[in-house]
Amino acid sequence: MKRFVDIFKSNNKDLNNCQLPFGSDDCGKFLRQTYKNSINETIILDESLYECIEEYDEILSSISKLESQKKVIEHKIQSNLREYEIGFCKERKITWKSVTKTSVDTKKLREDLPDIVDGYLKTTTSRVFRIGR
Repeated sequence: MKRFVDIFKSNNKDLNNCQLPFGSDDCGKFLRQTYKNSINETIILDESLYECIEEYDEILSSISKLESQKKVIEHKIQSNLREYEIGFCKERKITWKSVTKTSVDTKKLREDLPDIVDGYLKTTTSRVFRIGR
């Protein structure tokens, strides 16, 4: 635990010098860059964060409800558009166009040409943020 406290104190100097507001894109970039390398250890966080975690849960729940409501509205409009790509409602233009996308079937390519695939693979590392229950 002492090792983490020492690391946190040294890294916290960077945070104290940082004038970026939480929630801004620049703050997110700063945090991802500053803490891009993770330590496979556990820390007990300050209990004052629990209110933030509960608020986060409420926001996720609200987002989920809003996404469901959004889908209902989209489906109503799409059922009225039918096969038409463009529709107008008063001054609002609504489009529902076909889009064609071409991609590489990596599963088939790996089966057919496994030696070639390895030469074109690109590996990236990022940190995934989740809050569990």
